[in-house]
Amino acid sequence: MHRPPLCASMTRVVPTLALLVAAACGGKDKASAGSAAAIPGIVGDTISVGALVPLSDNVALIGKPILAGVQGYFNQLNQKGGVAGKYKVKVIAEDITYANPSTSVQKFNKIKDQVVGFAPILGTDHINVTLPLLAESNMLAVPSTFDAEWVREPQLVPVGAPYQLQIINGVDYWSANGGKGKVLCAMVMATGYGSATLEGAEYVAKALGTTVAVTTKFRPGDQDFVAPVTQLKNGKCDAVAFASLPTETAKIMGTAAQLGFKPRWIASSPTWHMVLGKSPIAPYAKEHLWVSVDAAGLGDSTQSGIAPMMQALKTEMPDGSPDLYFSAGYVFAQAFHVVLEEAAKQGDMTRAGLAKALTSLGKVSFGGLLGDYMYGAVDTREPPRATTIFSIDPAAPGGFGMVAPNHQSPAAKDFVFTKKR
Repeated sequence: MHRPPLCASMTRVVPTLALLVAAACGGKDKASAGSAAAIPGIVGDTISVGALVPLSDNVALIGKPILAGVQGYFNQLNQKGGVAGKYKVKVIAEDITYANPSTSVQKFNKIKDQVVGFAPILGTDHINVTLPLLAESNMLAVPSTFDAEWVREPQLVPVGAPYQLQIINGVDYWSANGGKGKVLCAMVMATGYGSATLEGAEYVAKALGTTVAVTTKFRPGDQDFVAPVTQLKNGKCDAVAFASLPTETAKIMGTAAQLGFKPRWIASSPTWHMVLGKSPIAPYAKEHLWVSVDAAGLGDSTQSGIAPMMQALKTEMPDGSPDLYFSAGYVFAQAFHVVLEEAAKQGDMTRAGLAKALTSLGKVSFGGLLGDYMYGAVDTREPPRATTIFSIDPAAPGGFGMVAPNHQSPAAKDFVFTKKR
């Protein structure tokens, strides 16, 4: 039986309308392949988005508020009518183990046919092991990790200034404010995240005409940090480029305080969590630790994204306290939402349609929660290059005090993004 002429003309001339009528028309051409009934992850008027985050290991301290931020954003969107005023978004979350990237492979395969993509996948090493799976399935994911490698990856929807630029800006600011000619060192986690931070430290050191004098590394879950901290102290390090996660940060800061080692610690974004501001290491961290991150101060009401994010936080989090990781999750969801809206606008919400929509985007603003990101063709993407240097202030919203807003160093401006190493 031939398709009725009306259906043929509607799907040919008005592609966005085809999403609504293709099922009724019963066609099997490309337009109906983009209909909700035919797309993995879209059932009726519900879009399912995956999230792979640690919810039960030591990194759950980060994973849980990130997931709450994702859910908070999509809950707000659903209350406003959903994607394209039609599709509600459901989040399917799976628990992964940060120290074991293979858990992301297992959980990816478990839910890949139930979701249109992932917002987010947490951890640099977890992104690395799932990238081939994303490419094979032609799926998109928002990385909950800020490696510079993601800028040129076609399957990823990166946000924020990369770890490399975070450290470049932080070290540059230290150098320009009393650190010139002093000894720069590094202490990083032995993961892809740590490697990205070390890359930034070595890059800015070269730009400043110096070197990273001492580098020490540690593994996720390590308990004893006397040896690496002693190595830094013996190296007479004046500043340490630092990549850690909150559980290890607490032990490292405690060890440094006990050993009387007092450099300027310059950390990338996942290193601190505000709960540490209530721990015994808080006085030491307040005096000696900076965190360089592309983010607004959580008390900055001049940023348009703060108020809706804070409203979502009060709904999703028990105590409603400002939380940098909740804010990050909120932005991860927003980035994926922008892609979904563009795909709906183009009338193709298949996985290929989402990938095409990503390349069609221009500059996307996140209301000041993170810097604007220029998407479009993967070879011309441009992430934000400025970061804010925060101190530790347990009394401030989110536990951060402001040292220098929107600092962009010459080295950060000149940094070149390349495809995966």
